[in-house]
Formats: sequence, C-alpha cells, structure tokens
Amino acid sequence: MAALATVEDLQARMAVTFSDIEAVAAGTALDDISALARLYGMPTWGNSTPAPEAVKAVVLAVAERRMRNPEGYVSEMAGEYSYRLPEAGSAGMFFRPDELTVIRQSSGRTGLVSVPVTRPVIVAHERYYPHGKDYRRGDL
Repeated sequence: MAALATVEDLQARMAVTFSDIEAVAAGTALDDISALARLYGMPTWGNSTPAPEAVKAVVLAVAERRMRNPEGYVSEMAGEYSYRLPEAGSAGMFFRPDELTVIRQSSGRTGLVSVPVTRPVIVAHERYYPHGKDYRRGDL
C-alpha cells in the first residue's frame, strides 16, 4: 500500500534535505505510520480513496517526530540531576489523542454506531412486573 504522504512532503515540512539513507528511513516510517492511520481511519485511504489533507498532516507530524527523535528519548530533570529515558510507545511512532481524534473524525468514526439486529426480538404479550405488583390495578 502506498504511503499517505511522500518523502518530499516530509522534507519540505522539516525544511531539510535527506541523505539517501535518511530518505529510505523516512519512506519506511511514512509507510508504517500510514498503515497505522488506515487502521484507525479508513483502510482504503491512499488506494481507492484519497486521504484527507488533515490525515496527511497527522501522518507527516508523526513522521517528523520519528525522524527528529528515532530512539524516542525524552529529557527529564530532577533538581540538578538530568537524565534521558525512552518515551512510551514504539520509537516515536504513536498518535497522540488529538491526532487520533483527527483521524477518526476524517473517517467518520466519531462515536456511537447502530448495529443491525439479525435475530428477531420477541416481546411478551403480558406485562411483567418484577415485584409481582400491578400498579395500574392498585396492588400496593
């Protein structure tokens, strides 16, 4: 499947020119991130259906994070002591909650959906009162 954004798009976004090795890494990252975007959005994006520009922007943002910080490290500081830890997720290849919202909204997967019922539901002809009292007749 084709990536939802190109290496040239990523270079323009980052205002850099990739070396041959970096271009291969960027292409692989774009392919992986596009596959994840299709998982959360529409599987047909990039094939029979063009991806929305908002989704393309999200894919480029995640790819930029991946290219700028391939190991997924973040700096933390405790007093005068400073250290670096790997970030949760797979080396910067994750969607933040706001990015997932954009992908889901672009695909129309935003909330509740109706599920068709394939088995008929039978409703009893008599009213059932769980505590044995029919309040219409005055059984109190």
